[in-house]
Amino acid sequence: MDASVMVGRGTGGAAVFVLIVFILLLGARSSRAQKGDGCGHTVLGMGSGSLASLGYPLSYPSNSVCEFEISVTTGHTILVRIADLDIDTNNCQVSYLRLYNGHGPGRTEIVKFCGGKEWKDAVIQSEGHQVTVQFMSGPHKNGRGLFLSYTKTQHTDLITCLEKGEHFSEAEFSKFCPAGCLTDFGEVSGTIPHGYRDSSPLCLAGVHAGVVSNTLGGQISVVSSKGIPHYESSLANNVTSVPGNLSPSLFTFKTSGK
Repeated sequence: MDASVMVGRGTGGAAVFVLIVFILLLGARSSRAQKGDGCGHTVLGMGSGSLASLGYPLSYPSNSVCEFEISVTTGHTILVRIADLDIDTNNCQVSYLRLYNGHGPGRTEIVKFCGGKEWKDAVIQSEGHQVTVQFMSGPHKNGRGLFLSYTKTQHTDLITCLEKGEHFSEAEFSKFCPAGCLTDFGEVSGTIPHGYRDSSPLCLAGVHAGVVSNTLGGQISVVSSKGIPHYESSLANNVTSVPGNLSPSLFTFKTSGK
């Protein structure tokens, strides 16, 4: 019998039908959540996520636009941290980052950045559970573009995917890593048992160590100690670490029960 006739008959066929519908709906939601020709690395979860302009951290395209529609669970608000914003500041009318409360025609502006350093250390909080991120670019010669992360506002200790071990001086600390830190430009050095070089991004190292998920993010508990002469490479959880030389410090992760 033709396979198209078999689908939908019996409990197995019904399950396949439901799965197909779910996949189609998920794909439709993903396409609505990201619009334009200037979008790059994107993981938009209901609890946290990360997004970037096309080409980041190299040069972003001229005369392009990207809109990301972020949503978290209803009843929560959104916390946004900008990891990097490097854009041409010659014309703020056509090159900027703008964040809005809500989606669609009824959205209201939260903040607008035109490059410079105003975005550094900014903690942006929404009024509701939806935010639109709009990145516009006009003609330009260079610039890395945009990378930011978000989560629910209950995670006030949110860091971005770009924070490294060397950015923190505490011997022990805990931070929340967003989803989407498995990028093609991050570089981790070290292994799970011996520790990670302080130049390694914390959240990507966390994915390598298996203490956080790239699709969900999660809390990391970090312990810093004196560096070692050499860091080995290894493949774990779809992340390949690279060899590294002596560093002032290294970090490891505490897990429950330790």
